[in-house]
Amino acid sequence: MQENLTQRKRNQRDTWNAIHQAAFGLASSKGPGAVTVDEISAQAGVSRRTFFNYFPVKEDAVLGTRSAELDPAVVERFHASTEDELTRVVHLFVSVVRTCLPEETAAQRRAIIAEHPQLRARLAELLAQVERLVYSAVHAETDQGGMHLPEGAGAHAFEALLALAGGITKFAFSRYHESGAESLDPFISETIALFRKVVETTR
Repeated sequence: MQENLTQRKRNQRDTWNAIHQAAFGLASSKGPGAVTVDEISAQAGVSRRTFFNYFPVKEDAVLGTRSAELDPAVVERFHASTEDELTRVVHLFVSVVRTCLPEETAAQRRAIIAEHPQLRARLAELLAQVERLVYSAVHAETDQGGMHLPEGAGAHAFEALLALAGGITKFAFSRYHESGAESLDPFISETIALFRKVVETTR
């Protein structure tokens, strides 16, 4: 049973990759706007229905992106973390972003966006999905009394924390994207430290 499940997941991964590579190749040669779902499906050897089982929109196939997800294991790690609140929320943001922007497709994503900047609009939609999921997780913990900010921080402190953590995450991903580096990890801690330093020196 486990072998069958593993094989099914392999097949799903291979189909996902085949559709993405077909979409990326066609978009690179013809431009994203000139490529149709039917062309991508034919090139990948799948049906139109199968295409939409894997990608909700054509742009995701071209970019190698997925819809954002909030894994229960990620939420559990967030609840269990003993790091400070800002670091906890940033790591939650990063974990959710990674569900929709796989690092294994990052190089091709950089290349196609450089050629066709209009594709950034889809990234913005995905990041909006991320924000909604993170906000729901943080507010759920807040309602349960699990989040703590300094006394006197004010009624809007949690909204400010979410906005700051979201800004740090976007800045870190932007630096990672521009650098061409293989891993995002070094940029996360560096960006948290940078934002803390900026806030401290501008008080």
